[in-house]
Amino acid sequence: MRLFKRIRKRLTALGNSGAAAIEFAIVGSAFMLMMLASFEFGYMLFVQSVLDNAARDAARLVRTGQAQNSGNAQSTFSTLLCNDVGYLIGCGSLVYQAQVFNDWTSAQTAINTPPTRDVNGNMVSAGFSAGTPGQILVVTVTYNYPFFTPLVGNLLGSGTNSAFLMSTVVFQNEPY
Repeated sequence: MRLFKRIRKRLTALGNSGAAAIEFAIVGSAFMLMMLASFEFGYMLFVQSVLDNAARDAARLVRTGQAQNSGNAQSTFSTLLCNDVGYLIGCGSLVYQAQVFNDWTSAQTAINTPPTRDVNGNMVSAGFSAGTPGQILVVTVTYNYPFFTPLVGNLLGSGTNSAFLMSTVVFQNEPY
């Protein structure tokens, strides 16, 4: 209690000479946090857009049969995916999977399944199958986005200072 009285006495003795500094100390930290969060989310949306485009381009190779006709569908898919994300994401931090389904209802269930993690916290792929003409595929590309502002990650409650960015493409293979 005495400490608060001393602080109040010192602040009132300053008059208006330190008012701007005190106001900035109160408002400035909240303003800086809002600015960092807006930059963080803007960059995260940009990375999500790049991931969406790369997944769609690579899935097109599977849909049209170009990946299957190349001899190694997974390698062809992976190469185009890695080229499209470039240096922004890095191919080593992507996890992708392609699952074949016989009907659209089963494919819809797969869309709502979140990625799984192993005991070390790493994402686990469900495998890659390019399918045959006429089959329904669900291609999912997942990136574990690390927040460059740890405070924003903690405020979101992620606990791991990262968030899953997922791009899912659902299609039926064309006759090739």
